[in-house]
Parts: sequence; structure tokens; C-alpha cells
Amino acid sequence: MAKMYIVGTYSSAALKGFVTNPAQDRKQIVEAMTASTGIRLEDFQITRGIFDFVAVAEGTIEQAMAIKIAVGSTGSFDQFHILESIDISKAATLAQTTLANYVPPQG
Repeated sequence: MAKMYIVGTYSSAALKGFVTNPAQDRKQIVEAMTASTGIRLEDFQITRGIFDFVAVAEGTIEQAMAIKIAVGSTGSFDQFHILESIDISKAATLAQTTLANYVPPQG
């Protein structure tokens, strides 16, 4: 299971829904949706800035993609980005091995 940070922007249709029903609890809806995939939601916030929401969750990339596909198919998002936390030392160690076997283009 990986820690993921999910950020996105709502579509104009979704924003219209907020205006129509401003009291709806989006965090409760997101908790139910993520639980249905097996993702553990740590936090969900509506934000001010270039993204309309941020979620912190723990699960697999396939689970997160299931949410992106399902909710994306409704037209509720303009953007939905999944940022997966990684261990940089493992990536850097693998990069050492890769670099030892790399030959730059030669003219």
C-alpha cells in the first residue's frame, strides 16, 4: 500500500451542484467512495488555489485509478491527479545500476 496525494479541479457542472446544495458533506461522500475500493482515506479538504480539493489516502494505484475512472466518467472533474509517495533512496540506488549500464549516444 502506498501513500497517495490526490488533487483535482471540479467541472462547472459539479460547481453548480455545490451552489444548488451547499450543505452537502463532500468528505463523507469521498470516504464512502474510497472505502468501496479498499483505499483508506486519511484526509480530504476543499482547497483554495489551483486545485479545488486534495485527498490523502493509502492504497494501491489500481484502487486510485478505479476512482479516477468511475468519477471521471460522470464529468465531475476537469482535472484529477494521483501523486504516489516513493522512497527516493530506492530509486536513486536503482539509478546507480542503470547509469552503470548506460552508454550515451556517440557520434
